[in-house]
Amino acid sequence: MRHSAHQKFLSENANGGVSAGKILLYILVILFLGMVTLNFLSGFGIGGCVGVLELNGEISTSSGYGYISSYDLIALLRSADERPDIRSLVLIVNSPGGSAVASNEIYTYLKKMNKPIVIYMADIATSGGYYISLGGDYIYANPSTVTGSIGARMGSIFDLSRLLNNSGVNTTIVKSGEMKDIGDLYRPVTEEEKAVLQSMIDEIASDFLNITIIERNGSERFSSNSIKTISDARILTGKQAYSLGLVDALGTKQDAIDTAAVMAGLGPDPDTCSLEFSKDFLSSLFSEMGRGIGETLANKISLNNFKIE
Repeated sequence: MRHSAHQKFLSENANGGVSAGKILLYILVILFLGMVTLNFLSGFGIGGCVGVLELNGEISTSSGYGYISSYDLIALLRSADERPDIRSLVLIVNSPGGSAVASNEIYTYLKKMNKPIVIYMADIATSGGYYISLGGDYIYANPSTVTGSIGARMGSIFDLSRLLNNSGVNTTIVKSGEMKDIGDLYRPVTEEEKAVLQSMIDEIASDFLNITIIERNGSERFSSNSIKTISDARILTGKQAYSLGLVDALGTKQDAIDTAAVMAGLGPDPDTCSLEFSKDFLSSLFSEMGRGIGETLANKISLNNFKIE
């Protein structure tokens, strides 16, 4: 009797264990099928979200507090392009510009993406900030947004030669060519060197202007007068930029999200997916510790000498 009861107890507990395992298996299968179903529906524009990405700071090929790294941004855009749940993107641009190389890298990648991209220019989207905005399919600006400044500049070249001479300090530079030390702060820049530097700036600015013309020619408000107006690299309000055909519409961030939803075939009041740059612990820690210092130095230190800002 005791032996029979013991066997029955073991049998019941064993069956209970199998049942729990089956329940867990059923749950996993249901979750898997749910994910497959959501991905399938997203492929037909049913479900999914609008990816929202905020770009704040100076555009650079390097990473750091107060900078938009072209390398990090392109990696994030690539992952967003591969996610089936993200049906379209809204890029909130808040940048005074920065590196000509980094701006071109971001613009070029945006043009290759497979999903609709709507740009919302926030407080400021000048120079490189406007350059990368040209990579979107539709551009929104707030009426008070500061934008434009379609041109290029070099970082300041300092000449300390007089100061050093007055203090009795002499410098000797050994170089392989006449212009190898162009822009050196120990001597003045010659007129010939200024001409060389100006030609480089003019080339970068011309490329920027030509891309603007190509991208904005589809706007009925963009004309030869628009080109003449922006050729001096002036800054503009969002309202002025709209009248010149540099942006497609005036509105809010929500207007940009709604437009991105329509472009992706989503319904009204779409879900949004926030996209953020990943940071390791030390990067996050030092970013917070150096926030005050970073804000002070961000506009003083040039990581890339040729800028569109």
